[in-house]
Amino acid sequence: MEKANTMEVENMVYNLANTIEEMKKKAKVAGIEQGKIEGKIEGKIEVAKKLIVLGLSIDKIIEVTDLPREEVEKLFN
Repeated sequence: MEKANTMEVENMVYNLANTIEEMKKKAKVAGIEQGKIEGKIEGKIEVAKKLIVLGLSIDKIIEVTDLPREEVEKLFN
């Protein structure tokens, strides 16, 4: 009887360890994707700053960068 309980516990620990590993993998992928998104946004902001220096209007900068109006307006201040 005790051996069966030990095997059940070992099986539960094994399953838990597998679940934790899967969660880590998913979190890593999500983190990488979030980093890519943030990097793209930062790149667009840098382009918008250069366009401001060149004298483009807010509307043109929004058209070129696809940034929200609020984000572009912040760069003018």
